[in-house]
Amino acid sequence: MKHSLHDVLVLTPLSDEGEVAIRQAMNLQKTLSFRVFILHVIPTVSLFRRLFFSRKISELEDEALVKLTDFARNFFKGNIPENVILKVLSGDVVSTMIKETYHDNFHFIILKRTHKKKTVPCALAQNEIDKIISHSHCPVLTINKDATEEAIKSILVPIDIAEGTKKRLLWVSLFAHKTHAKVHVVSALNIEMDERKSLAFRNAEKIKSMLHERKILCDVEILKVHDQARHEAVLDYIEAKKPDIVVVRKHHISSSYKAGIGDFSKEIIHGSSVPVFTVSQPQGDIASKLK
Repeated sequence: MKHSLHDVLVLTPLSDEGEVAIRQAMNLQKTLSFRVFILHVIPTVSLFRRLFFSRKISELEDEALVKLTDFARNFFKGNIPENVILKVLSGDVVSTMIKETYHDNFHFIILKRTHKKKTVPCALAQNEIDKIISHSHCPVLTINKDATEEAIKSILVPIDIAEGTKKRLLWVSLFAHKTHAKVHVVSALNIEMDERKSLAFRNAEKIKSMLHERKILCDVEILKVHDQARHEAVLDYIEAKKPDIVVVRKHHISSSYKAGIGDFSKEIIHGSSVPVFTVSQPQGDIASKLK
């Protein structure tokens, strides 16, 4: 199936974590126009069963689709919206999600982190989410606790001093334009110097200038830290200000040989209490394409 960039993929365990992931998608869908693919992944079967019991495998997938349909109907209180498509796949959850981001032009994917023992099929621990983000060919929205509200009013953009500013903040622009949210650019400085002479300030000001050119409200704050890591200061700031969403860049682009997430971004993804939107490699200017 050939997709446009108007599709969002939501990994959905049949649990309260799956409900949070769907709620996140539907909250954003009210502002951005996209179809929601609700995906449930069931465990793979052995080669022996694939060769000699294909009928049973089909029955397992059909049974999983019935359960997913019941789960979705319960969430939507009876009627599943037309722009919501249910999908069941079998295999390893992490590998399946990476393949989906590689072969399909999804707008982005949504993952909910589990804080329980992994007893629910399709649920993801943090290390598994890290692997998906590292290799994903599209942005990943991760939720540690609760989904964003329907109305996004503030967007936080943490900037590592090592991060370049040449890449345009397309996703920040998209969210801000669609939700009329204000953008807060924050960076942490852990050396004694005039903050206006720091690289952190210059990088933040470049981003502020780019956003102002797009007529997006934006402010800059430099956090002075001493006996604290920069990411810890930013996480404390997130807890204090409670933005609706945090947008970070992955830094490292996955390849056939190596993939990873920058240390600063990884700490923000792991520690943020609000959803974090992690941008992967550059895409086209979607801000001008999505209506």
